[in-house]
Amino acid sequence: MADPQAIAKRLRDSKQQSATEAEVIAEQLALKDVIIDEYDELINKLDDKIPPLISPINTKIKAVETAYRARITHGCRSDLAWQLQESNNNWYNQDVQIYKVVKDPATYKFLGYYGAKYWKYPKNREYGSNVVEIIDNADAIVGSASLVLQDEDAGDMVGLATNTSIQTIQIGDYITDSLDYAVIFQAGSSTAVTGIGTTSYDAKAYAVSGFCTSGDNKVYGDQKVGFITDFSVGDKFYGASNKTGGGMIPNNTEITGFGTAIGIVSYTTSNGIQSAMSVTLDYAILSNPVSASIASTIGTSFYVGVVSTYYNLSLSAPASSTGINSSFLVVRPGDTSDIDFESSKNPIDPVEIAIAKGAQIGKGHKLELINNGDPDIVAQWSQIKDEPEPAVGNGRAEYWVGTTNWPVYYPFNSGGSAVDPIYASEGHQIVIAVGGTANTTMAYENTPPGGSIPGDCGTYDAAIAAAEEEMNNTINAAVPKINHYIGGADSLRELRNEDETQAWGYLQAIGFLNAKGKRQLSQAEKIEDFNWKEIT
Repeated sequence: MADPQAIAKRLRDSKQQSATEAEVIAEQLALKDVIIDEYDELINKLDDKIPPLISPINTKIKAVETAYRARITHGCRSDLAWQLQESNNNWYNQDVQIYKVVKDPATYKFLGYYGAKYWKYPKNREYGSNVVEIIDNADAIVGSASLVLQDEDAGDMVGLATNTSIQTIQIGDYITDSLDYAVIFQAGSSTAVTGIGTTSYDAKAYAVSGFCTSGDNKVYGDQKVGFITDFSVGDKFYGASNKTGGGMIPNNTEITGFGTAIGIVSYTTSNGIQSAMSVTLDYAILSNPVSASIASTIGTSFYVGVVSTYYNLSLSAPASSTGINSSFLVVRPGDTSDIDFESSKNPIDPVEIAIAKGAQIGKGHKLELINNGDPDIVAQWSQIKDEPEPAVGNGRAEYWVGTTNWPVYYPFNSGGSAVDPIYASEGHQIVIAVGGTANTTMAYENTPPGGSIPGDCGTYDAAIAAAEEEMNNTINAAVPKINHYIGGADSLRELRNEDETQAWGYLQAIGFLNAKGKRQLSQAEKIEDFNWKEIT
């Protein structure tokens, strides 16, 4: 017989499984996001070099516009012209033409301002994870789920230093030795911080020399290297410099005490005669017997690890290999527990297009230097639908070369004779009858309203030439540098694009699993709340 409660439990179990799967993927996302952040850092540094090179170009472009407009304003040239607006064959029962004074399109020019134009996919986004700390010096021991910090500011990192207000490492942060080629804490199964505290640990090992007998738990110091009595009970004892037994000292061996003994030391005199003498020998008592005999004449090196108190991170999983005096990254994952991300969203559509400046520096999967004169806007482009790409640029500097023709009109008096011309301003409109009695007409004068072209117009011509030369020189000097920086970031953008594809996939998976878990919980609650006795 079907059991509703069993179904509800199965749903709750499945919901928990979804949550567990989402956590695993979230870890992958965090690590991938940190890699993306590394690319971002370098791309931002390169892109930051571009605006200071573009700004002087646009300043010079503006100066050219200003020079041309000044020549117009001074009266050396006219930027106006008559333009036919419409022909009306039924305008008060008369054929007419309507003309208007406009900025002369025949002499209109523009210079597009330069800008770094970016194209940005939806996947080119922040995924929430960051490297919050770099541990320069720490020890991880294979099989041990702890990391012993030896940085001078370790106390600040963990927030346990006296009078510290700083804590850069928190519970839940991930620890890894490499984002790409991790060995100690494998990327993809990075170890999370589960506890912060202190531990007794022998971070520093010092060499001593001596000899021993197999099966005995004493090592005698010969004082050729170090003094065996310089250390303390509880310090660790090793047979090799890498804190291993070296084939003679068992693992986890400690000094349990010290003593002295009378021994016979053999030596050779300067005459080559073998001799011996009685000496007092210091020795260390070990917690485990040695497994090999070392003659007193050899002077074998042993290593003592001095135990002290260090700050320690407890981890959710042990190290895969040993790392002594190694560096580690602390990765803080974003909160993905409640991500409601539509799994069907397209990672490459729509494409955002704009000019990279301010907060948009470093954005985009593609960056190009443009001076197309298109408007400075932020546009969305559905490239996969084959829509025409929106016109996006950094704006333009507009000016008119001008002519020596100024628009005028001639009104007729009551007797039908034309009177003196009247100079027309921009926007002025006249109606001219066609085939009928004219009451006005349009024309041009080759002098400005002042009556004559100013005599100093050559100065304004020279100013234009000088402004154009300065602009071209600035462009020629800056553009190769700009393209150099853009080119330098191209490969980084390609790499980032690949990793963003994976990050987007992780985000989609987390969103799907979170949504699935919510549905399962809701379904379980509905089943549990229903009165099933009514149908039995």
